Amino acid sequence: TAGVARNAAELGVRREDGFDPSLLDHETEAVLLGLLGELARVVEQAATLREPHRVARYLEDLAGAFHKWYDAKRYVLPQGDEPVNDTHRTRVWLVDATRQVLANGLGLLGVSAPERM
Repeated sequence: TAGVARNAAELGVRREDGFDPSLLDHETEAVLLGLLGELARVVEQAATLREPHRVARYLEDLAGAFHKWYDAKRYVLPQGDEPVNDTHRTRVWLVDATRQVLANGLGLLGVSAPERM
């Protein structure tokens, strides 16, 4: 996710106009959006039940959903001379949200989230 964010910055894709979920039309995007909204519930459940592995499993599922989405929508950013449009901006929001949720969840588990591998 950090690599996509770096590439977006290099191409001048900014999140300036907000997030428009109506531009996300692929089933993998719906799955990813749904999972992003689950972090608070998963953390609460893990704390209540004293089962921290639930957070780890959720993060694994989220990372898998991101990779499925990225594989299906490889062209998150503009290609060639294609102008930047609202769909690109919305997808950058989705990438950033995924990166933040993964970092937050890993932080709860005491694991760092490196920017580069």
